[in-house]
Amino acid sequence: MAGWGLWIFALFGLALAQGPEKRRTGNVCHADMDCPDNAFCRQSSYCVCKDGFVYAAVNSTHKGCLKEARMGEECVQHIQCHSTMGVHSECADSVCACAPNAHLEDDRCYETAVIGERCVVDQNCFLGEHGTERQAFCVRGYCTCQLQYSPRDNGTRCVRDATLGEECEDELQCAGAGLQCRGTCRCRDNWVAHQETNSCVESVKALNDPCVYDVQCDSLSGTKDARSPGAALCLGGACTCAYSAHAAGTPQHCWHRRRPGQECRRDEECVSEEDEPGYCLSGRCTCKTCSPDARDFGSGAATIRPPYLATAVLFVAAILRH
Repeated sequence: MAGWGLWIFALFGLALAQGPEKRRTGNVCHADMDCPDNAFCRQSSYCVCKDGFVYAAVNSTHKGCLKEARMGEECVQHIQCHSTMGVHSECADSVCACAPNAHLEDDRCYETAVIGERCVVDQNCFLGEHGTERQAFCVRGYCTCQLQYSPRDNGTRCVRDATLGEECEDELQCAGAGLQCRGTCRCRDNWVAHQETNSCVESVKALNDPCVYDVQCDSLSGTKDARSPGAALCLGGACTCAYSAHAAGTPQHCWHRRRPGQECRRDEECVSEEDEPGYCLSGRCTCKTCSPDARDFGSGAATIRPPYLATAVLFVAAILRH
């Protein structure tokens, strides 16, 4: 990139290119007829090119007033392009164009800079496309991506930061703690999504550890293979079992209480009316000291059918007796 001295010179040159000095031919005159084509006599003293013309060499031996030219228009000298498109334009193959290290924006040529390179104005920061929204700006003399964007591919483009659930192309795009890119931004292992803030928060690893949100305690609600949703909550700034749950197992997790006779999946769920530990037998809770005991829940159908069958036999016998 050019140094500051070059930039100051370029801006000074641009100002001159637009001023009357670049239109002054140097011819002495008393009337317009004393001046070359496309010029007039100013103050009966010297010739000046008309508006829209600049004084330059027409060929190797003659100078004259040449018509200013814009992008794609025919030209003879660079100055024809400079007067309309700035000093970073040139006359290439008899047509006005931006110099190889410049680009066209707002009908002018600006020296191109990518993210991290020096700049003077926002228009220097060019990433190859003219979108509806500028993605790069000149901040304190350097090209910088706009807020919530970050640079990629050696500063040649800016990528919008992605939040939880949005598509991403790499880890850097996922903005926020605990995020990773797996096609979309997702929470890392041992982190969990908090829907209200649309962010990831770290899971709490043990009961009574500090927390902010209930969702941080979810990993303590049952186990991975047998969840007990809502059994662990963030109460008073620490993960604690809910009022309808109790702590059980090693290490301790929270389980919703299941009383004798209620359906269950794990022993840890089962407690007696006196909160004594129970166990899960054939999908129902029981305990050694419970009443009724385990036999009443282990084979309920078998123990219920005989009384009904005996009653039916006695009823038939009574009818036959009469």
